[in-house]
Amino acid sequence: MSLTKPSRPTSSFHEYLKRSDYVGALATIDFGEVDFDSVSLLLWIGYCASRLGDHNRAKKAYLELLSDKFKEEDVPRIAKLFLSIAYLNLGKYTDAEEVALAVTPDSEFDQELRKRILLQIAAGTKEEAKLSKYRQQIELKSKEDKLSAAAVEFSSRHRYQEAVDVYKSILACNVDDLALYVYTAMALFNMSAYDQSLEALSIYCQAHPDSTLAANLKACNMFQLCDGDAALEVIDAHCDDTTKDQHDLVRHNIVAFKGGEKALATLPGLVDKIPEAKLNLAIYYLKHGEIEASAELVGDVEADSPQSHIVLGILNTELAQRKGDPVAQAKAKHHFQSIGKSSTECDTIHGRQCMASYFFLLNQFDDARYYLESIKPYLEDNEEFNLNYGITLAATGKYEEGLISLLKVTNESYKSDLHYILWLAKCHINTNHPEEAWECYLQTEDSHISYELLQLIGNECYREGVEHFLYAARSFDELLRTDSYPDYLDGLMGACVGYFRSFVAKGNNGGATRRQHMKEVIGMLESSALPKARNIAGMIAPLV
Repeated sequence: MSLTKPSRPTSSFHEYLKRSDYVGALATIDFGEVDFDSVSLLLWIGYCASRLGDHNRAKKAYLELLSDKFKEEDVPRIAKLFLSIAYLNLGKYTDAEEVALAVTPDSEFDQELRKRILLQIAAGTKEEAKLSKYRQQIELKSKEDKLSAAAVEFSSRHRYQEAVDVYKSILACNVDDLALYVYTAMALFNMSAYDQSLEALSIYCQAHPDSTLAANLKACNMFQLCDGDAALEVIDAHCDDTTKDQHDLVRHNIVAFKGGEKALATLPGLVDKIPEAKLNLAIYYLKHGEIEASAELVGDVEADSPQSHIVLGILNTELAQRKGDPVAQAKAKHHFQSIGKSSTECDTIHGRQCMASYFFLLNQFDDARYYLESIKPYLEDNEEFNLNYGITLAATGKYEEGLISLLKVTNESYKSDLHYILWLAKCHINTNHPEEAWECYLQTEDSHISYELLQLIGNECYREGVEHFLYAARSFDELLRTDSYPDYLDGLMGACVGYFRSFVAKGNNGGATRRQHMKEVIGMLESSALPKARNIAGMIAPLV
Protein backbone atom coordinates (compact mmCIF):
# COMPACT_ATOMS: atom_id res chain seq x y z
CA MET A 1 0.00 0.00 0.00
CA SER A 2 1.37 3.39 -0.97
CA LEU A 3 0.91 6.59 0.99
CA THR A 4 -0.40 9.71 -0.73
CA LYS A 5 1.94 12.64 -0.32
CA PRO A 6 0.22 15.67 1.24
CA SER A 7 -0.59 18.48 -1.16
CA ARG A 8 2.00 21.26 -1.21
CA PRO A 9 1.56 25.03 -1.31
CA THR A 10 1.12 26.41 -4.80
CA SER A 11 2.39 29.96 -4.12
CA SER A 12 5.63 31.28 -2.70
CA PHE A 13 6.01 32.48 0.87
CA HIS A 14 6.18 36.15 -0.11
CA GLU A 15 3.18 35.85 -2.42
CA TYR A 16 1.16 34.56 0.50
CA LEU A 17 2.42 37.41 2.68
CA LYS A 18 1.46 39.94 0.02
CA ARG A 19 -2.10 38.57 0.11
CA SER A 20 -2.09 38.51 3.93
CA ASP A 21 -2.66 34.76 3.67
CA TYR A 22 -0.74 33.71 6.76
CA VAL A 23 -2.13 30.16 6.69
CA GLY A 24 -0.56 29.72 3.26
CA ALA A 25 2.67 31.40 4.37
CA LEU A 26 3.00 29.06 7.34
CA ALA A 27 2.23 26.11 5.10
CA THR A 28 5.22 26.93 2.89
CA ILE A 29 7.39 26.87 6.01
CA ASP A 30 5.87 23.62 7.26
CA PHE A 31 6.39 21.99 3.87
CA GLY A 32 9.99 23.19 3.67
CA GLU A 33 9.34 25.50 0.72
CA VAL A 34 11.46 28.36 2.08
CA ASP A 35 15.18 28.97 2.25
CA PHE A 36 15.70 30.89 5.48
CA ASP A 37 18.36 30.57 8.13
CA SER A 38 17.14 29.21 11.49
CA VAL A 39 16.78 32.61 13.15
CA SER A 40 14.81 34.13 10.26
CA LEU A 41 12.67 31.02 10.02
CA LEU A 42 11.57 31.25 13.66
CA LEU A 43 10.98 35.00 13.38
CA TRP A 44 8.71 34.44 10.40
CA ILE A 45 6.87 31.60 12.17
CA GLY A 46 6.26 33.88 15.14
CA TYR A 47 5.07 36.70 12.89
CA CYS A 48 2.65 34.60 10.83
CA ALA A 49 1.34 32.71 13.85
CA SER A 50 0.65 35.94 15.74
CA ARG A 51 -1.17 37.39 12.73
CA LEU A 52 -3.36 34.29 12.74
CA GLY A 53 -4.04 34.65 16.45
CA ASP A 54 -2.11 31.47 17.23
CA HIS A 55 -0.18 33.11 20.04
CA ASN A 56 0.87 29.81 21.54
CA ARG A 57 2.80 28.90 18.41
CA ALA A 58 4.27 32.40 18.25
CA LYS A 59 5.36 32.09 21.88
CA LYS A 60 7.05 28.75 21.22
CA ALA A 61 8.93 30.18 18.22
CA TYR A 62 10.25 33.13 20.21
CA LEU A 63 11.14 30.96 23.21
CA GLU A 64 13.17 28.71 20.90
CA LEU A 65 14.90 31.78 19.47
CA LEU A 66 15.85 32.93 22.96
CA SER A 67 17.00 29.49 24.13
CA ASP A 68 20.58 28.23 24.44
CA LYS A 69 20.22 26.87 20.92
CA PHE A 70 21.28 30.26 19.55
CA LYS A 71 23.99 32.73 20.48
CA GLU A 72 22.62 35.89 22.01
CA GLU A 73 24.35 38.11 19.47
CA ASP A 74 22.71 36.20 16.58
CA VAL A 75 19.17 36.93 17.75
CA PRO A 76 17.65 40.44 17.39
CA ARG A 77 16.94 41.92 20.80
CA ILE A 78 13.47 42.82 19.60
CA ALA A 79 12.62 39.08 19.70
CA LYS A 80 12.20 39.48 23.46
CA LEU A 81 9.60 42.17 22.86
CA PHE A 82 7.86 39.87 20.40
CA LEU A 83 7.79 37.20 23.11
CA SER A 84 6.32 39.73 25.53
CA ILE A 85 3.59 40.51 22.98
CA ALA A 86 2.80 36.80 22.65
CA TYR A 87 2.44 36.49 26.42
CA LEU A 88 0.28 39.63 26.41
CA ASN A 89 -2.05 38.20 23.78
CA LEU A 90 -2.33 34.98 25.80
CA GLY A 91 -3.37 36.96 28.86
CA LYS A 92 -0.19 36.00 30.73
CA TYR A 93 0.44 39.52 31.95
CA THR A 94 3.02 38.68 34.62
CA ASP A 95 5.23 36.86 32.10
CA ALA A 96 4.72 39.60 29.53
CA GLU A 97 5.74 42.32 31.97
CA GLU A 98 8.76 40.37 33.26
CA VAL A 99 10.09 39.88 29.72
CA ALA A 100 9.42 43.47 28.63
CA LEU A 101 11.09 45.00 31.69
CA ALA A 102 14.16 42.83 31.14
CA VAL A 103 14.71 44.27 27.66
CA THR A 104 17.28 46.98 27.08
CA PRO A 105 16.07 48.60 23.85
CA ASP A 106 18.56 48.81 20.95
CA SER A 107 16.86 51.73 19.28
CA GLU A 108 14.24 54.41 19.72
CA PHE A 109 11.80 52.16 17.85
CA ASP A 110 12.36 49.35 20.36
CA GLN A 111 12.04 51.78 23.25
CA GLU A 112 8.71 53.12 22.01
CA LEU A 113 7.46 49.60 21.33
CA ARG A 114 8.39 48.60 24.88
CA LYS A 115 6.37 51.52 26.29
CA ARG A 116 3.35 50.51 24.25
CA ILE A 117 3.62 46.89 25.42
CA LEU A 118 3.82 47.96 29.06
CA LEU A 119 0.77 50.18 28.53
CA GLN A 120 -1.24 47.25 27.16
CA ILE A 121 -0.12 45.04 30.05
CA ALA A 122 -1.26 47.66 32.58
CA ALA A 123 -4.59 47.88 30.76
CA GLY A 124 -4.92 44.10 30.87
CA THR A 125 -4.22 43.91 34.61
CA LYS A 126 -6.35 47.00 35.28
CA GLU A 127 -3.63 48.51 37.44
CA GLU A 128 -4.67 52.14 37.24
CA ALA A 129 -1.40 53.51 38.66
CA LYS A 130 0.69 51.74 36.03
CA LEU A 131 -1.84 52.54 33.34
CA SER A 132 -1.60 56.23 34.16
CA LYS A 133 2.20 56.05 34.31
CA TYR A 134 2.67 54.41 30.92
CA ARG A 135 -0.11 56.47 29.36
CA GLN A 136 1.81 59.63 30.26
CA GLN A 137 4.99 58.23 28.69
CA ILE A 138 3.29 57.88 25.32
CA GLU A 139 3.23 61.21 23.54
CA LEU A 140 0.60 60.30 20.93
CA LYS A 141 2.67 61.88 18.19
CA SER A 142 3.20 58.75 16.15
CA LYS A 143 0.50 56.67 14.52
CA GLU A 144 1.65 53.65 16.55
CA ASP A 145 1.20 55.53 19.83
CA LYS A 146 -2.29 56.65 18.83
CA LEU A 147 -3.21 53.11 17.87
CA SER A 148 -1.90 51.82 21.18
CA ALA A 149 -4.02 54.33 23.07
CA ALA A 150 -7.02 53.36 20.94
CA ALA A 151 -6.37 49.69 21.77
CA VAL A 152 -6.66 50.52 25.48
CA GLU A 153 -10.01 52.21 24.85
CA PHE A 154 -11.13 49.29 22.68
CA SER A 155 -10.01 46.21 24.59
CA SER A 156 -9.81 47.27 28.21
CA ARG A 157 -12.27 50.09 28.65
CA HIS A 158 -14.70 49.01 25.91
CA ARG A 159 -15.05 52.63 24.79
CA TYR A 160 -15.49 51.73 21.17
CA GLN A 161 -16.59 55.16 19.97
CA GLU A 162 -13.37 56.67 21.34
CA ALA A 163 -11.42 54.05 19.42
CA VAL A 164 -13.36 54.80 16.23
CA ASP A 165 -12.61 58.51 16.65
CA VAL A 166 -8.87 57.75 16.84
CA TYR A 167 -8.99 55.54 13.75
CA LYS A 168 -10.87 58.20 11.77
CA SER A 169 -8.40 60.89 12.83
CA ILE A 170 -5.52 58.75 11.54
CA LEU A 171 -7.36 57.92 8.32
CA ALA A 172 -7.87 61.61 7.66
CA CYS A 173 -4.12 61.86 7.11
CA ASN A 174 -3.43 58.29 5.98
CA VAL A 175 -6.30 57.41 3.68
CA ASP A 176 -4.39 54.44 2.23
CA ASP A 177 -3.87 52.79 5.63
CA LEU A 178 -6.55 50.24 4.87
CA ALA A 179 -6.02 48.13 7.99
CA LEU A 180 -7.63 50.96 9.97
CA TYR A 181 -10.89 50.23 8.20
CA VAL A 182 -10.78 46.74 9.70
CA TYR A 183 -10.12 48.17 13.17
CA THR A 184 -13.00 50.60 12.66
CA ALA A 185 -15.24 47.75 11.52
CA MET A 186 -14.32 45.72 14.61
CA ALA A 187 -15.15 48.63 16.92
CA LEU A 188 -18.46 49.26 15.15
CA PHE A 189 -19.27 45.55 15.41
CA ASN A 190 -18.80 45.75 19.17
CA MET A 191 -21.12 48.76 19.21
CA SER A 192 -23.78 46.61 17.47
CA ALA A 193 -23.54 48.94 14.45
CA TYR A 194 -23.40 45.99 12.08
CA ASP A 195 -24.40 47.77 8.87
CA GLN A 196 -21.79 50.47 9.46
CA SER A 197 -19.23 47.80 10.28
CA LEU A 198 -19.88 46.09 6.94
CA GLU A 199 -19.56 49.42 5.16
CA ALA A 200 -16.13 50.11 6.70
CA LEU A 201 -15.05 46.55 6.02
CA SER A 202 -16.02 46.74 2.34
CA ILE A 203 -13.36 49.39 1.73
CA TYR A 204 -10.66 47.03 2.97
CA CYS A 205 -12.12 44.05 1.11
CA GLN A 206 -11.90 45.88 -2.23
CA ALA A 207 -8.10 45.83 -1.89
CA HIS A 208 -7.84 42.50 -0.05
CA PRO A 209 -10.72 40.28 -1.19
CA ASP A 210 -8.93 37.12 0.02
CA SER A 211 -8.37 38.30 3.59
CA THR A 212 -9.44 35.60 6.03
CA LEU A 213 -9.68 38.10 8.89
CA ALA A 214 -11.98 40.37 6.90
CA ALA A 215 -14.12 37.43 5.78
CA ASN A 216 -14.44 36.28 9.36
CA LEU A 217 -15.54 39.72 10.56
CA LYS A 218 -18.00 40.02 7.70
CA ALA A 219 -19.44 36.64 8.68
CA CYS A 220 -19.80 37.80 12.28
CA ASN A 221 -21.76 40.84 11.13
CA MET A 222 -24.03 38.69 8.98
CA PHE A 223 -24.57 36.36 11.94
CA GLN A 224 -25.90 39.30 13.97
CA LEU A 225 -27.90 40.83 11.12
CA CYS A 226 -29.34 37.59 9.76
CA ASP A 227 -28.46 34.16 11.12
CA GLY A 228 -25.85 31.42 11.21
CA ASP A 229 -26.61 30.27 7.67
CA ALA A 230 -25.86 33.72 6.26
CA ALA A 231 -22.59 33.80 8.19
CA LEU A 232 -21.60 30.36 6.91
CA GLU A 233 -22.27 31.47 3.34
CA VAL A 234 -19.63 34.18 3.79
CA ILE A 235 -17.14 31.68 5.21
CA ASP A 236 -17.79 29.21 2.39
CA ALA A 237 -17.33 31.94 -0.22
CA HIS A 238 -13.99 33.21 1.13
CA CYS A 239 -12.33 30.33 2.98
CA ASP A 240 -11.14 27.03 1.54
CA ASP A 241 -11.29 23.76 3.48
CA THR A 242 -7.71 24.13 4.72
CA THR A 243 -8.48 27.52 6.26
CA LYS A 244 -11.66 26.21 7.87
CA ASP A 245 -9.74 23.33 9.42
CA GLN A 246 -6.57 25.17 10.45
CA HIS A 247 -7.50 28.80 11.15
CA ASP A 248 -8.37 28.80 14.85
CA LEU A 249 -10.60 31.87 14.77
CA VAL A 250 -12.57 30.56 11.80
CA ARG A 251 -12.91 27.12 13.41
CA HIS A 252 -14.13 28.78 16.58
CA ASN A 253 -16.70 30.96 14.84
CA ILE A 254 -18.06 28.14 12.69
CA VAL A 255 -19.07 26.43 15.94
CA ALA A 256 -20.92 29.59 16.99
CA PHE A 257 -22.55 29.98 13.58
CA LYS A 258 -23.79 26.38 13.77
CA GLY A 259 -25.38 26.89 17.17
CA GLY A 260 -22.75 24.98 19.13
CA GLU A 261 -22.41 22.01 16.78
CA LYS A 262 -19.15 20.14 17.49
CA ALA A 263 -18.45 22.52 20.38
CA LEU A 264 -16.93 19.81 22.57
CA ALA A 265 -14.68 18.66 19.72
CA THR A 266 -13.45 22.17 18.87
CA LEU A 267 -13.64 24.64 21.73
CA PRO A 268 -11.60 22.91 24.48
CA GLY A 269 -8.50 23.01 22.27
CA LEU A 270 -8.99 26.74 21.66
CA VAL A 271 -9.51 27.86 25.26
CA ASP A 272 -5.87 28.92 25.65
CA LYS A 273 -5.74 30.50 22.20
CA ILE A 274 -8.95 32.49 21.82
CA PRO A 275 -10.45 34.22 24.90
CA GLU A 276 -13.98 33.90 23.52
CA ALA A 277 -13.59 30.12 23.27
CA LYS A 278 -13.75 29.76 27.06
CA LEU A 279 -16.91 31.87 27.24
CA ASN A 280 -18.57 30.04 24.36
CA LEU A 281 -17.72 26.67 25.88
CA ALA A 282 -19.22 27.89 29.17
CA ILE A 283 -22.34 28.99 27.24
CA TYR A 284 -22.54 25.53 25.64
CA TYR A 285 -22.46 23.92 29.07
CA LEU A 286 -25.14 26.31 30.36
CA LYS A 287 -27.45 25.59 27.43
CA HIS A 288 -27.11 21.86 28.07
CA GLY A 289 -27.74 22.14 31.79
CA GLU A 290 -24.15 21.33 32.76
CA ILE A 291 -23.93 24.09 35.34
CA GLU A 292 -21.08 22.57 37.34
CA ALA A 293 -18.94 22.17 34.21
CA SER A 294 -19.57 25.80 33.30
CA ALA A 295 -18.74 26.93 36.84
CA GLU A 296 -15.52 24.92 36.84
CA LEU A 297 -14.50 26.54 33.56
CA VAL A 298 -15.26 30.21 34.25
CA GLY A 299 -16.39 30.41 37.87
CA ASP A 300 -13.16 32.09 38.98
CA VAL A 301 -12.75 34.25 35.86
CA GLU A 302 -12.71 37.99 36.44
CA ALA A 303 -15.18 39.63 34.07
CA ASP A 304 -13.42 42.03 31.72
CA SER A 305 -15.95 42.42 28.92
CA PRO A 306 -19.71 42.75 28.48
CA GLN A 307 -19.87 39.15 27.25
CA SER A 308 -18.04 37.77 30.29
CA HIS A 309 -20.28 39.77 32.66
CA ILE A 310 -23.37 38.35 30.95
CA VAL A 311 -22.13 34.74 31.03
CA LEU A 312 -21.13 35.02 34.69
CA GLY A 313 -24.45 36.68 35.50
CA ILE A 314 -26.37 33.79 33.95
CA LEU A 315 -24.12 31.18 35.57
CA ASN A 316 -24.50 32.66 39.05
CA THR A 317 -28.26 32.99 38.56
CA GLU A 318 -28.41 29.26 37.82
CA LEU A 319 -26.26 28.47 40.86
CA ALA A 320 -28.45 30.66 43.06
CA GLN A 321 -31.66 29.02 41.86
CA ARG A 322 -30.37 25.47 42.13
CA LYS A 323 -28.57 25.76 45.44
CA GLY A 324 -30.27 28.71 47.07
CA ASP A 325 -26.85 30.32 47.31
CA PRO A 326 -27.15 34.00 48.38
CA VAL A 327 -23.52 34.67 47.43
CA ALA A 328 -24.16 33.47 43.87
CA GLN A 329 -27.30 35.61 43.69
CA ALA A 330 -25.34 38.67 44.82
CA LYS A 331 -22.72 37.97 42.15
CA ALA A 332 -25.42 37.61 39.50
CA LYS A 333 -26.91 40.97 40.44
CA HIS A 334 -23.46 42.58 40.29
CA HIS A 335 -22.70 41.24 36.81
CA PHE A 336 -26.09 42.20 35.38
CA GLN A 337 -26.00 45.67 36.91
CA SER A 338 -22.43 46.23 35.67
CA ILE A 339 -23.65 45.91 32.07
CA GLY A 340 -27.08 47.46 32.53
CA LYS A 341 -25.63 50.66 33.99
CA SER A 342 -22.56 50.81 31.77
CA SER A 343 -22.48 54.00 29.71
CA THR A 344 -21.50 52.01 26.62
CA GLU A 345 -24.03 49.18 27.07
CA CYS A 346 -27.06 50.67 28.83
CA ASP A 347 -28.92 51.43 25.60
CA THR A 348 -28.08 48.19 23.82
CA ILE A 349 -30.39 45.19 23.73
CA HIS A 350 -28.00 43.21 25.94
CA GLY A 351 -27.73 46.11 28.38
CA ARG A 352 -31.48 46.37 28.79
CA GLN A 353 -31.81 42.60 29.13
CA CYS A 354 -29.24 42.73 31.91
CA MET A 355 -31.13 45.46 33.78
CA ALA A 356 -34.32 43.43 33.42
CA SER A 357 -32.51 40.42 34.87
CA TYR A 358 -31.16 42.54 37.72
CA PHE A 359 -34.65 43.73 38.70
CA PHE A 360 -36.00 40.22 38.14
CA LEU A 361 -33.62 38.92 40.82
CA LEU A 362 -34.79 41.71 43.12
CA ASN A 363 -38.44 40.68 42.48
CA GLN A 364 -39.08 44.19 41.17
CA PHE A 365 -41.17 42.98 38.26
CA ASP A 366 -42.59 46.36 37.22
CA ASP A 367 -39.05 47.61 36.57
CA ALA A 368 -38.08 44.37 34.85
CA ARG A 369 -41.14 44.61 32.59
CA TYR A 370 -40.27 48.21 31.69
CA TYR A 371 -36.85 47.18 30.37
CA LEU A 372 -38.19 44.14 28.53
CA GLU A 373 -40.94 46.16 26.86
CA SER A 374 -38.32 48.57 25.53
CA ILE A 375 -36.68 45.77 23.50
CA LYS A 376 -39.80 43.75 22.67
CA PRO A 377 -39.83 44.73 18.95
CA TYR A 378 -36.40 43.14 18.51
CA LEU A 379 -37.01 39.88 20.39
CA GLU A 380 -40.62 38.87 19.88
CA ASP A 381 -39.57 35.51 18.44
CA ASN A 382 -36.92 34.81 21.07
CA GLU A 383 -37.73 31.92 23.44
CA GLU A 384 -35.91 33.32 26.47
CA PHE A 385 -37.43 36.76 25.98
CA ASN A 386 -40.99 35.41 25.79
CA LEU A 387 -40.42 33.32 28.90
CA ASN A 388 -39.08 36.19 30.99
CA TYR A 389 -41.48 38.77 29.57
CA GLY A 390 -44.45 36.47 30.20
CA ILE A 391 -43.43 36.00 33.83
CA THR A 392 -42.99 39.74 34.45
CA LEU A 393 -46.40 40.42 32.89
CA ALA A 394 -48.06 37.79 35.07
CA ALA A 395 -46.20 38.96 38.17
CA THR A 396 -47.58 42.47 37.63
CA GLY A 397 -51.17 41.29 37.13
CA LYS A 398 -51.26 41.42 33.32
CA TYR A 399 -52.36 37.82 32.99
CA GLU A 400 -53.85 37.90 29.49
CA GLU A 401 -50.70 39.41 27.96
CA GLY A 402 -48.56 37.12 30.11
CA LEU A 403 -50.41 34.07 28.84
CA ILE A 404 -49.91 35.13 25.22
CA SER A 405 -46.17 35.51 25.79
CA LEU A 406 -45.77 32.24 27.70
CA LEU A 407 -47.68 30.27 25.06
CA LYS A 408 -45.11 31.41 22.47
CA VAL A 409 -42.49 29.32 24.25
CA THR A 410 -41.86 26.07 22.37
CA ASN A 411 -38.59 24.90 23.89
CA GLU A 412 -39.40 21.69 25.76
CA SER A 413 -36.74 22.26 28.41
CA TYR A 414 -38.41 25.55 29.33
CA LYS A 415 -41.92 24.12 29.12
CA SER A 416 -41.03 21.34 31.55
CA ASP A 417 -39.49 23.77 34.07
CA LEU A 418 -41.34 24.22 37.37
CA HIS A 419 -41.45 28.02 37.20
CA TYR A 420 -42.82 28.06 33.66
CA ILE A 421 -45.58 25.59 34.52
CA LEU A 422 -46.59 27.45 37.68
CA TRP A 423 -46.77 30.84 35.96
CA LEU A 424 -48.66 29.34 33.01
CA ALA A 425 -51.20 27.77 35.36
CA LYS A 426 -51.55 31.04 37.28
CA CYS A 427 -52.27 32.88 34.02
CA HIS A 428 -54.90 30.29 33.02
CA ILE A 429 -56.64 30.59 36.38
CA ASN A 430 -56.63 34.38 36.36
CA THR A 431 -58.05 34.52 32.84
CA ASN A 432 -61.02 32.31 33.88
CA HIS A 433 -59.70 29.07 32.42
CA PRO A 434 -59.02 26.90 35.49
CA GLU A 435 -59.64 23.82 33.38
CA GLU A 436 -56.45 24.64 31.43
CA ALA A 437 -54.51 24.87 34.67
CA TRP A 438 -55.89 21.48 35.68
CA GLU A 439 -54.81 20.11 32.32
CA CYS A 440 -51.27 21.31 33.12
CA TYR A 441 -51.42 19.16 36.25
CA LEU A 442 -52.72 16.11 34.38
CA GLN A 443 -49.88 16.36 31.85
CA THR A 444 -47.16 16.73 34.49
CA GLU A 445 -45.21 13.57 35.26
CA ASP A 446 -42.69 14.98 37.75
CA SER A 447 -44.01 14.36 41.30
CA HIS A 448 -42.34 17.47 42.76
CA ILE A 449 -43.80 19.72 40.07
CA SER A 450 -47.23 18.06 40.50
CA TYR A 451 -47.20 18.76 44.24
CA GLU A 452 -46.24 22.42 43.75
CA LEU A 453 -48.81 22.81 41.00
CA LEU A 454 -51.64 21.33 43.08
CA GLN A 455 -50.87 23.80 45.86
CA LEU A 456 -50.96 26.71 43.43
CA ILE A 457 -54.19 25.58 41.73
CA GLY A 458 -55.84 24.92 45.08
CA ASN A 459 -54.99 28.30 46.57
CA GLU A 460 -55.46 30.40 43.41
CA CYS A 461 -58.80 28.80 42.50
CA TYR A 462 -60.06 29.08 46.08
CA ARG A 463 -59.24 32.78 45.97
CA GLU A 464 -61.08 33.23 42.65
CA GLY A 465 -64.18 31.35 43.89
CA VAL A 466 -67.43 30.53 42.01
CA GLU A 467 -66.71 27.96 39.25
CA HIS A 468 -63.05 27.84 40.24
CA PHE A 469 -64.07 26.14 43.52
CA LEU A 470 -64.37 22.82 41.68
CA TYR A 471 -60.68 22.85 40.73
CA ALA A 472 -59.67 24.01 44.18
CA ALA A 473 -61.57 21.03 45.62
CA ARG A 474 -59.91 18.63 43.18
CA SER A 475 -56.47 20.00 44.06
CA PHE A 476 -56.94 19.73 47.85
CA ASP A 477 -58.43 16.27 47.43
CA GLU A 478 -55.35 15.12 45.50
CA LEU A 479 -53.03 16.70 48.07
CA LEU A 480 -54.81 14.89 50.90
CA ARG A 481 -54.04 11.56 49.27
CA THR A 482 -50.36 12.03 50.08
CA ASP A 483 -50.42 14.52 52.97
CA SER A 484 -52.93 14.86 55.83
CA TYR A 485 -52.04 18.49 56.40
CA PRO A 486 -55.04 20.12 58.21
CA ASP A 487 -55.07 23.19 55.94
CA TYR A 488 -55.65 20.91 52.92
CA LEU A 489 -58.71 19.41 54.65
CA ASP A 490 -60.04 22.85 55.51
CA GLY A 491 -59.40 23.92 51.93
CA LEU A 492 -61.29 20.92 50.60
CA MET A 493 -64.34 21.55 52.78
CA GLY A 494 -64.36 25.26 52.02
CA ALA A 495 -64.05 24.68 48.26
CA CYS A 496 -66.79 22.05 48.28
CA VAL A 497 -69.18 24.30 50.19
CA GLY A 498 -68.27 27.18 47.90
CA TYR A 499 -69.05 25.14 44.80
CA PHE A 500 -72.34 23.97 46.34
CA ARG A 501 -73.39 27.59 46.92
CA SER A 502 -72.52 28.41 43.32
CA PHE A 503 -74.53 25.38 42.20
CA VAL A 504 -77.58 26.45 44.19
CA ALA A 505 -77.30 30.07 43.07
CA LYS A 506 -77.35 29.11 39.40
CA GLY A 507 -80.18 26.63 39.73
CA ASN A 508 -80.52 24.50 36.65
CA ASN A 509 -78.09 26.60 34.62
CA GLY A 510 -75.28 24.35 33.49
CA GLY A 511 -77.44 21.25 33.32
CA ALA A 512 -76.12 17.72 33.61
CA THR A 513 -72.46 18.68 33.56
CA ARG A 514 -72.67 20.88 36.66
CA ARG A 515 -74.82 18.26 38.40
CA GLN A 516 -72.16 15.67 37.65
CA HIS A 517 -69.50 17.99 39.03
CA MET A 518 -71.59 18.48 42.17
CA LYS A 519 -71.77 14.72 42.68
CA GLU A 520 -67.98 14.63 42.29
CA VAL A 521 -67.68 17.23 45.04
CA ILE A 522 -69.99 15.23 47.36
CA GLY A 523 -67.90 12.12 46.69
CA MET A 524 -64.77 13.95 47.84
CA LEU A 525 -66.45 14.88 51.13
CA GLU A 526 -67.87 11.39 51.69
CA SER A 527 -64.46 9.79 51.26
CA SER A 528 -62.85 12.15 53.79
CA ALA A 529 -61.45 10.79 57.04
CA LEU A 530 -62.92 13.76 58.91
CA PRO A 531 -66.45 13.26 60.31
CA LYS A 532 -67.20 16.96 59.78
CA ALA A 533 -66.59 16.63 56.03
CA ARG A 534 -68.83 13.55 55.85
CA ASN A 535 -71.55 15.41 57.76
CA ILE A 536 -71.39 18.24 55.22
CA ALA A 537 -71.77 15.69 52.42
CA GLY A 538 -74.82 14.23 54.17
CA MET A 539 -76.44 17.66 54.42
CA ILE A 540 -75.95 18.79 50.82
CA ALA A 541 -76.42 15.45 49.00
CA PRO A 542 -80.26 15.48 49.27
CA LEU A 543 -80.31 19.00 47.81
CA VAL A 544 -78.49 18.09 44.60
